[in-house]
Amino acid sequence: MTSHWEGIGAALPAEVNVITIGSDLAIVALPGEVFVELGLAIKRGSPFRTTLVVELSNCVETFYVPTRAAYAGGSYEVTNSTLLPGGGEMLVEEALRQLRSAASRN
Repeated sequence: MTSHWEGIGAALPAEVNVITIGSDLAIVALPGEVFVELGLAIKRGSPFRTTLVVELSNCVETFYVPTRAAYAGGSYEVTNSTLLPGGGEMLVEEALRQLRSAASRN
């Protein structure tokens, strides 16, 4: 995820964690304040019957995680986000990759 924070550099490391309980429940932990559309995309793409998306996990600094489409609207969250367009979708892709991997082991 690319950031424009001074002194951070070109990339902002982000942890995505997936915890599963049996073959029915998955918990996805994401950093930042994630736009609801991103959480819903994870739930729709999850192979688990129930998927809970938790935000503000494993991050020291809080930051908004808008959708790529939200950047066109220029809302408060977008103008104050440290991420460039596509950062939120990168989190979704990684979460879905981990969910599919976890489901294949169950």
